[in-house]
Amino acid sequence: MPASILVADDDEIMLGVYRRMFSVTDYSISLASSFSEAAGLIGSNDYDLLITDLRLGDGLGTDLIRLFEEKCPGRRSLLVTGSLHEAAPERLPELYFEKPFDVAEFLAAVASALP
Repeated sequence: MPASILVADDDEIMLGVYRRMFSVTDYSISLASSFSEAAGLIGSNDYDLLITDLRLGDGLGTDLIRLFEEKCPGRRSLLVTGSLHEAAPERLPELYFEKPFDVAEFLAAVASALP
């Protein structure tokens, strides 16, 4: 069974980038365009990995990561941000990328983060 990944980003262009990037993988991808949509998907599904933008229109990706980790202890998250200056260093997860990122490095990080 392929790994299940939730991607949350409020930028439709970035969601399209993720859709194309993951189309060449075996991963099962769910896309959410808001914090509330992603939170609902976390509550009703079981994901192996969360990928989230730092700033969503209706919430923070760091709060979404906390919600994900409460529901799925031991699962990992990957934060993506336009600027690391926007993120409080103590709230950054172990894995984070600054846009624009190298696709090969990003997919390698995704693979290493999966159980």
